[in-house]
Formats: sequence, C-alpha cells, structure tokens
Amino acid sequence: MSFPVLRIVRTAGAILRQDGAEALMRAIVRKLGLSRPTVSIPGGLSKSNNINEANIIFEILDAASRHGVMVDVGAHYGGTLGRFAHAGWQVYAFEPDSKNRERLVEQGFGNMPNVHVDARGLADKPSTGIPLYRSEESTGVSGLSAFLPTHMESETVDVTTLEIFSDEHDFRAIDFLKVDTEGFDLFVLQGVPWERFEPQAVLCEFEDRKTVSLGYSFHDLAGYLEQKGYRLVVSEWYPIKRYGITHDWRRFTPYPCELEDPNAWGNILAVKEPLYKALLKTCNLT
Repeated sequence: MSFPVLRIVRTAGAILRQDGAEALMRAIVRKLGLSRPTVSIPGGLSKSNNINEANIIFEILDAASRHGVMVDVGAHYGGTLGRFAHAGWQVYAFEPDSKNRERLVEQGFGNMPNVHVDARGLADKPSTGIPLYRSEESTGVSGLSAFLPTHMESETVDVTTLEIFSDEHDFRAIDFLKVDTEGFDLFVLQGVPWERFEPQAVLCEFEDRKTVSLGYSFHDLAGYLEQKGYRLVVSEWYPIKRYGITHDWRRFTPYPCELEDPNAWGNILAVKEPLYKALLKTCNLT
C-alpha cells in the first residue's frame, strides 16, 4: 500500500474511531466538494433511538428559554408536546382517538393549565360524525382513513380547521405546528389561516403509502410548504416493516430531493429562513 493511500486510510480510521460514521461521511462530502450533503447511515446501523425531529425543533427555537405557542395535531400520548409543555409553552393538543386522549390526560397533561386538549380532528374544512379508524397493530395509526387491512371503524369524531379553532380561542400566533395525522397532514395545513399567522417551524409526516390514495404525494406536501415560504429538511426513514415496532432511520437531506426509497416514510422539518442555517447545523448538514 502506497504512503498517500495509507495516510488516507489512517485518517479515515481516526475519524471513524473518534467521531463515528456520520463524521467520516461528512468529511468525505467536504473533500469531494459536494454541494448538497446528506447525512445517512447504512440500513443495518439503526439510530432510531437517537433521532427525534421534535427535539431538533425544540433546540433551534431555543424553546427552553422562551415561552411560545405549540399546536400538536395528532398528539397521541404527548410524546412530542411534553418537552414544550414542561418548558412553559402554551400547547393546544388535538387527539380525536378517545383511547389515546384518555392516556394523554392520564400522563398528567390533563392537569397542566398550559395544555389544552381538544377531542376534534383537524382538516381543511369542518365536518361532523366522521369515522375514526383504529388498528390492533399500533395505537399510533388511528386516523380518518383506513390504510391498513386491520383498520376498523371505532367511533365517530368531529373535524374542524385551524382557522376556526384560532377564532374560537382568539390567538394570533403559532410558533411551532406539529402534524401527525396518518395521512391528513396536507389537509391540516390547508386549513391554516396563513394570512393571519405563519409558524416559525412546522413538523409533519409523509408516507405515500397513506396519502396517494387521498390525492397527494410526498412532493405535493413538500411543495405546499415551500410555497408558504419555508425551507425544508427531510428526515427519511426506511420503509415500515410492521407498525408497533421500532423503525429504522436513514438520513437527513435538504429539499428538493428524491427519496432513496419510494416506499420510505418520514418527517419534513420546515422553518422560516432565519432558522434554516441552525436547522442545517443541528442536522449535521453543514
């Protein structure tokens, strides 16, 4: 082995031992002069336990040192809103599944004066008596569409829009909007009164498996947020093998981009321009 090659191998080995695979990949990207770096890991090296997109938003908003307003659409048990609630933020949590909502309240959020739990679903227009579907595969796939063979209609719920809701509560600002509605994310965004307020950060889920049958794709969702003036980072996860188990994360990458796998799912982190550099830095994309 020639000396230059040996030096490269030793340098790569040192980076790998000290800082890990992602640092090595970033060094390679910089050396090759690639303009749109992507942080990723091989499929066999799951970092699922270390990837939490909501925590990234928490950090770049400096949420621990300021009070803001969070709207959590599809709150489930409160896994996303908890950190914001305990930091003193006003949190408006929507959870139409009565079983999930009961657990959310039991977790202690029902007793917090700054957390307001709403039993309605959200979409682009109001309606009443809409079927809600549950599946025994996971409590996290309850929603207004039956995209799994195991989905069963469990109850009916009312649906409103963020425009109507903001009129009801007379607030004029949202700092962080999180949407995870098992397919209805674009419809929730279409119900936002954008002319009234624009969240500093939006976190929403994509998965064409759920949404193409509803009339939109990953690119439609991302494009809608771009039209509203947001800069995006995509957190792509490997295709879901089975609901109710730990999933495998793949990469962060700036948008526009194509998914590594058309069957992937994940989250879109969307921020206004002043926060974009911080988002890229936190996602190790600079």
